[in-house]
Amino acid sequence: MKKRTMWTEELIKSELMKSIGILGVDRMPSAEELKSIGRNDLHCKISKTKKYSGWANELGLGLKNSETTLGHLFEGHIERVMKGLGFKAERMSTKHPYDLLVEGTVKVDVKVANPYLLKGKHRTHTFRLGKVDPTCDIYICVLLDEKGRHERRLVIPSHHVRLPMLNMGTTSKYHVYDEKFEYIRQYVDFFKKIS
Repeated sequence: MKKRTMWTEELIKSELMKSIGILGVDRMPSAEELKSIGRNDLHCKISKTKKYSGWANELGLGLKNSETTLGHLFEGHIERVMKGLGFKAERMSTKHPYDLLVEGTVKVDVKVANPYLLKGKHRTHTFRLGKVDPTCDIYICVLLDEKGRHERRLVIPSHHVRLPMLNMGTTSKYHVYDEKFEYIRQYVDFFKKIS
């Protein structure tokens, strides 16, 4: 019978540093890289604790250029947009099921997607929401162009999207939510009324 590992923060840090040495990288390893060297156990422990971005931050390591890095970049972008619109916005830790808390009440989850050609011909953006029952009030889906700049920002009340994955072509019923930041004001006003 295999002895069960008693994971501590120090052990996670130590095993991460060993794995970085084995992989020969100078940044936080990705899930795929850890699995490639037989460290699925470490991957699982990272995922269940501070996640990859949290451990990278703790160890002062950069992240592999990935969707996670892109997601963090656009969380900051949307936080600045919120503040520019006069809202108080707070970024949440990686353990939270949403990314921003606006005016201390409205939970916002930021999603970002690059375009790709579905079946080689249909330009599409895909957002992984991860769950049918949302844990946020609002999704802000940022659709990027081929150069990585935002072309649309869709502000969608989460009860209108009860899907684990959201796919949008060049025409989509969700495009009616383009720049609908007034929904956030409506949610803020609602929460003030019931406080």
